[in-house]
Amino acid sequence: MEKNVKKGRGWVCLSIDTAIYSLPTIYSAGYIFLDKAYIYLDKDSKSKVAVFIYPKKKNQNLDKLAGDFLNELLNYAHYYSSLKVNADALKTLMQRALFSAEPSLAKEAEEQEISDLIKELEEESGE
Repeated sequence: MEKNVKKGRGWVCLSIDTAIYSLPTIYSAGYIFLDKAYIYLDKDSKSKVAVFIYPKKKNQNLDKLAGDFLNELLNYAHYYSSLKVNADALKTLMQRALFSAEPSLAKEAEEQEISDLIKELEEESGE
């Protein structure tokens, strides 16, 4: 962690690799910190983002703030990866919930899917 952390008087800077943590993950972690600190993001290099953290309260422990920010990065990276893995299951659950509330929606969706398949087959046969 030492090589990716720089400290100054009243601030700490983390160099975050965007190949490991996506920009939405970095934004989400920064958003959580808005009540504790001022956050400034800057492009460090082609694949790194510099996250400057300026505490709002005097005498806050900069090492603790940096560690807490890194924990939030991991938290949101896990959240977004779980969201991707479970996207199909969530979509199916939402569809079932909507269709059970309004069965006519299921019929419309089914008809639209059949219509789309027919168009797709017609386009393929025309090639």
